[in-house]
Amino acid sequence: MTGLAFGLPFAASAQQSGAGRPEDVRYCNSLASSYQSLVPTQEVGLASDAVASTRCAAEPKATIAFYEKKFAEKKIDLPHDNRAAQPPGSPGNTQ
Repeated sequence: MTGLAFGLPFAASAQQSGAGRPEDVRYCNSLASSYQSLVPTQEVGLASDAVASTRCAAEPKATIAFYEKKFAEKKIDLPHDNRAAQPPGSPGNTQ
């Protein structure tokens, strides 16, 4: 029941945004990995945190927002965001 309650906001946002761009998914995974490595396991503990780490592929934008809020609450700097504008034709630009 608890998992359902925490999963519903993600499900609603998925219907609105659908699957994200590959670079959004990569950044989301980077946030999830960084958050899990920087915050002690006993502190993470919330069901919403556990659910979020599995939602990057399906709902990257909502999950990115979730992690950005978590980083801000803990006063932890965000990892570098490789999605920032890059010159056309640069190796990191996928468009």
